[in-house]
Amino acid sequence: MTKAEIIAQTLRVMKLNDEPDYHTIAVAELQRKLPESMEIKTCEDFRHLNVECCDTCHNFYPHYEMRVIQLPDGSPAWVCDSVEWAVYPERVTG
Repeated sequence: MTKAEIIAQTLRVMKLNDEPDYHTIAVAELQRKLPESMEIKTCEDFRHLNVECCDTCHNFYPHYEMRVIQLPDGSPAWVCDSVEWAVYPERVTG
């Protein structure tokens, strides 16, 4: 997905707060975090790992909870905690 596609999809599924500025804050944070002009993998690209995505990460606070990780091949991925831990199990903090 592209940066613009991820932002549009995130805003569609996210349970936006009733505060009028919340949408603006979410878009600004997503713009800041996501890399420019690259194909970015998302959690959907990792279905083969049989991981259940985080509801909080995806639906309530994706602009804060989701993160860009660098995959072993150097490409970026926009993922929730569960997918990051499945890709990099050594990052799990207990």
